[in-house]
Amino acid sequence: MGSAPVSAGRQARWLRALALTAVLLSVGGTATAHVQDFMARIVHLAPRDGALQAFVQLPLALVLLPPDWQVGGEQAAPPFLRRDADGRLAADVPALHRDPAGLRTRLREALRLDGRLGALEGARLDPLAERDPFTYLPAVEQHVRPGMALGEAAELDLADAVVSLRLRFDAPAPGAAPVLAGSALEWPELGARAVNIVRRHHADGRVDSYQSLGPLHLVLGAPATPTPAQAAAAPEGFVGYMVSGFEHVLIGLDHVLFILVLLLGAGGVARFLTSSLAFTAGHSITLCVGALGGLSALAWFAPAVELAIAASIIYAGVRILGDRERPLLAPVVFVVGLVHGFGFSFALQSVAPSLSGSFVSVVLGFNLGIELGQLALSLVAAPVLWAVHRAWRHPRLRYQHALVLPCIAVASIWLIERSAVLLTAVS
Repeated sequence: MGSAPVSAGRQARWLRALALTAVLLSVGGTATAHVQDFMARIVHLAPRDGALQAFVQLPLALVLLPPDWQVGGEQAAPPFLRRDADGRLAADVPALHRDPAGLRTRLREALRLDGRLGALEGARLDPLAERDPFTYLPAVEQHVRPGMALGEAAELDLADAVVSLRLRFDAPAPGAAPVLAGSALEWPELGARAVNIVRRHHADGRVDSYQSLGPLHLVLGAPATPTPAQAAAAPEGFVGYMVSGFEHVLIGLDHVLFILVLLLGAGGVARFLTSSLAFTAGHSITLCVGALGGLSALAWFAPAVELAIAASIIYAGVRILGDRERPLLAPVVFVVGLVHGFGFSFALQSVAPSLSGSFVSVVLGFNLGIELGQLALSLVAAPVLWAVHRAWRHPRLRYQHALVLPCIAVASIWLIERSAVLLTAVS
């Protein structure tokens, strides 16, 4: 009888902590959705069976928002879009399913080669957090398969939606310098902010890279340099890279899972801080090495790193399940940090062309953003884990084990998928 008020009090504190965490997450999510985190237009061009295959990833808003769209007001939502409960635009997924021909017409407009449209062979929609990094061509080809993969959700927040396309163009004449251009029907406010990252793959293994900022218009064969107006519109180097690093941590689910496992295995604030410093030291070293370029050009390197990141989550989780006194020693976390640093460097290379600044400011800004992202994630996750720990009553199953098992399961799926990609690259 006497223990009931205590139990009720603990339950109330647990619910308050969970509610506070939910509020923090919802506020962060709302701010992110209004800003449109992902503003990159990534294109891979590769010769395939006598034609030129194009794989394109870009914000869905660039495809669906008309050029005369005005923010605010009472204007009706454009085709394939509707307003959600908060008044923001969302992709009407059932409408996309009902009019595949109209959708295909819109998607084909996303890219032109020498003024011609390509044949749309495949497309898929993803929330920002689930998008493919779109850096390694064999993985990209596996991600964007033939056919339309639109999902079954009722709606998808337009600011959080990414579309990936598989297009087929006639092969340009040997030695020609074709012109790659985006749609003239893009909403100008988004088109002006888009980062264009284009990689042209050759049959002999060479890869030409082009970068620009603003509406896509590149001559493939000539160096792509921003116009003075584009350069002036680019974010300041240090601040821009810091924001990019912060965002990458929060949308990189594999890094998020490792931080959560790190929290579960810490066993105390002091040990967590020690492990965090070891992780920071490790990823800072390889982030600098990876940012210099070279290693990522090896066909097997990027998938090997992604595979190792998944394996690191499984290893850390298994150490926690083993009930060892020190499940995650600082030297082990340092080595894991070395692996994750290469993963961070891939993200840095993908956004680097859009920002200005010296190499030092680029790396320091991006790395500081990563640290701030890890700190924000830890501050939100820690009270949730503490509340679960206080409320946990299972006599035989520790709460750390119950929480780490799903992390291991997700990482195991990644391990299988990434192993297939690595085998493709090696073969």
